[in-house]
Amino acid sequence: MNSDGMFHIDESGRLLAMRLAPYEAEEVLQQLLATHPDLLAGGQMTPDDPRRWLLVRREAGVPDRDGGSGRWSLDHLFVDQDGIPTLVEVKRAGDSRIRREVVGQMLDYAANGVLYWPVLNLQALFEQTQRESGRDPQEMIAQLCEDDTATVEAFFAKVGDNLRAGKIRLVFVADAVPDDLRRIVEFLNEQMNPAEVLAVEVKRYIAENHGWRTLVPSVYGRTAAASAKSVAARPSLSELRDKADEDVRTLWTLLEQWADDEELTLTHTAAGVIVSGRNDLRIAQLYPKNRALCINLDPLRGRGRHELADACLATLRTLTSKPLTSAYPFFPAPDAVAQWEDLAKLLSQLATA
Repeated sequence: MNSDGMFHIDESGRLLAMRLAPYEAEEVLQQLLATHPDLLAGGQMTPDDPRRWLLVRREAGVPDRDGGSGRWSLDHLFVDQDGIPTLVEVKRAGDSRIRREVVGQMLDYAANGVLYWPVLNLQALFEQTQRESGRDPQEMIAQLCEDDTATVEAFFAKVGDNLRAGKIRLVFVADAVPDDLRRIVEFLNEQMNPAEVLAVEVKRYIAENHGWRTLVPSVYGRTAAASAKSVAARPSLSELRDKADEDVRTLWTLLEQWADDEELTLTHTAAGVIVSGRNDLRIAQLYPKNRALCINLDPLRGRGRHELADACLATLRTLTSKPLTSAYPFFPAPDAVAQWEDLAKLLSQLATA
């Protein structure tokens, strides 16, 4: 009886040897992940709060400039129950690119995705993917969040928040994770914050002459240092404010005063401050770690207000020397404080749009 240390007992009580078997092609593993996202082993990633997944799109295009089409194609884009975008690249162990080349490729996707992925486009891709599979997008979001009141729109607003804050997850998937890739992943996961970098090895075992398959995923990258970083990366709201730069704290206070004058309510989260208009739609987010106020112009265009979005962008560009993207421009906190009077007028305009 030849096996790799795994056995299956069938209905008659026979012991069947399972043999480690490579995937016939990369496409086989890619399709398995798309059909069975649980192979990403979310319980191993965060045992206290196992990750659950929904597929946004296979072969998701990643632009390299504002308004650009997809320069690269990411194997899979998933989201978890907290709206954290999870970028997945799949390679077989026999592919020499599984080492350094795929790491650089993934970092390209991450660096450009957080800047140039329009969240409304991602939402549309998600809805298209679910409908192509015969599923209702709204029902899938409610199941993912375990909340019947959750909506696709609100969920992807959270996805957008995570993207702009760089809170993403990079996952390398292979049938066998080489030692050098494992070391790179562990190093990156310890150093990157708030992004997370992991590798998932999905071994396949088959029983000769029976057609049975057993898939065994294992997660790499969860070192003690990386776990400590993850815990330390969740400061309270008061800690977030106290540790922020002076310009950020000043801008935070100005936003609170502005919201009080406008009779609006700011929403405080662990990531910062959400600014919503009179229609309760988000118009901006203050991200203390980024030292910037993110202005949501892409959703404005999604509601057909292209002229207003373009006019706001033109105004913002006159108030700072920093290059601003057209979808979700990050306006620097120091400039926001220095140009507060003009910026407040723009926010007031957006609050009623």
